Amino acid sequence: MGAFSFLSRALHSKPSNYSKLVVLLTVSSGGLIAYADSNSNSETKVVEYVHSLEPKKKRVLVLGTGWGATSFLKDLDISSYDVQVVSPRNYFAFTPLLPSVTCGTVEARSIVEPIRNIIKKRNGEVKFWEAECLKIDPKEKRVHCRSLIDENLVGKNDFSLDYDYLVISVGAKVNTFNTPGVSEHCHFLKEVEDAQSIRRAVIDCFEKAVLPELSEDERKMNLHFVIVGGGPTGIEFAAELHDFVHEDLVKIYPSVKDLVRITIIQSGDHILNTFDERISTFAEKKFQRDGIEVLTGCRVVSVTDESLNMKIKSTGENVSVPHGIIVWSTGVGTRPVVTDFMEQIGQATGVLLQQMNG
Repeated sequence: MGAFSFLSRALHSKPSNYSKLVVLLTVSSGGLIAYADSNSNSETKVVEYVHSLEPKKKRVLVLGTGWGATSFLKDLDISSYDVQVVSPRNYFAFTPLLPSVTCGTVEARSIVEPIRNIIKKRNGEVKFWEAECLKIDPKEKRVHCRSLIDENLVGKNDFSLDYDYLVISVGAKVNTFNTPGVSEHCHFLKEVEDAQSIRRAVIDCFEKAVLPELSEDERKMNLHFVIVGGGPTGIEFAAELHDFVHEDLVKIYPSVKDLVRITIIQSGDHILNTFDERISTFAEKKFQRDGIEVLTGCRVVSVTDESLNMKIKSTGENVSVPHGIIVWSTGVGTRPVVTDFMEQIGQATGVLLQQMNG
């Protein structure tokens, strides 16, 4: 038992035995004397003072509430550290089911778990702030954050937190490849809110398509759903959308059911090109049977609110594709706050985990 624990327990258990107490402790390089007279009701002050001399726990600051962050929090001995969490999301999301949320196969509430519920199950106190990390200062061991909950809290949204150990698990951002118009006119599929937004947009496209004054071409444009990117997320969304349209929406909007088109645009030669070729071939044949158009070897060069401009690699031809909505799913990139941090520590292309000699 350490000296601090012993003194604290002694004062609590048998205060009457310590009418006069002189405590001599060594702090840093000097001596410290604490004197207590039990008759003057100063025992509590001594206990509090002794507690204040206990070594402070190291602070572990976790950025993010995704897969890496929540796994780390579940495995960490919370009682041994001062643990603090910062994230713009106050929940953990099971992201593999996001495509299913876009079409109502799975409800959004079914794939999220509030982060406060997760940390409440741990043995120890964990502090959480719903805010975004704007900058990391590795020299001062400090992060600068901003809460986006209420923009009217002028001057109170920004705050800083110091750390001893920093765990960066903020995830990645959507990679637009700086393609003009993508950020303004495309839907992404990385967050629960993205999935819900896509679902509303699909319904809106059908509602617009049945308006009485629209021409046939305008109806076709509104009912043309384009997915850019032939990776797992884009392919799964295309399949979910096909089922949603043909099993549910055509019953609600029968007058326009023959005008619906779903197109996948992929820059590579095959969809799912990181998987075994047999899987790619199977998916392409399945989509062909379902009437989903797959355009490979095409690169998107710009996007507007009504059309997508792409270049066919084999011919160099530029083609304009009208659309109702576009879901952009071409991969991910590093978030700016992480890029800035890695540049500051001189490891812009990666993080050195262990120096190997010899």
